[in-house]
Amino acid sequence: MPESNLDEVVMVAKRERWAKPDVKKIEADLQATDEVVRSNGVRGLCPCHGARDVLEQKVNVLMRSFRDPSRLVRGMALHVFYDAVIMQSKVELKNYLEPGDEKIGEKRAMPFRSMEQRLEARAKRKLERHKKRNRTSHREWRVE
Repeated sequence: MPESNLDEVVMVAKRERWAKPDVKKIEADLQATDEVVRSNGVRGLCPCHGARDVLEQKVNVLMRSFRDPSRLVRGMALHVFYDAVIMQSKVELKNYLEPGDEKIGEKRAMPFRSMEQRLEARAKRKLERHKKRNRTSHREWRVE
């Protein structure tokens, strides 16, 4: 199975873990007077909980919650917005990848040399320095 299809299968499995968001409950929570209930309503829009399509419909509500008087609601709105931006940039990055670039984010192994290779390189450097110091090209000028 190609890697892109595998990613899609994983995302579908993750979305199925959570129940479908109840839009009416989210809207009711967003209209509540209690700041904790309003922040839970904003969290209901979060795409990391499978509510990506709901967020797309209610993006104006999310933008309004940035101006909410409650710090808790504004913080949750920032979290939702941040998650949405991260998910969108991952989707866009997939579209720009070349066929061989799937492993862009993988950590590369450090190029450490073994002790034997280091000693060999040191000896080679010493030999090169010795050759530079002991050039005899200027001594070849003899007067005959």
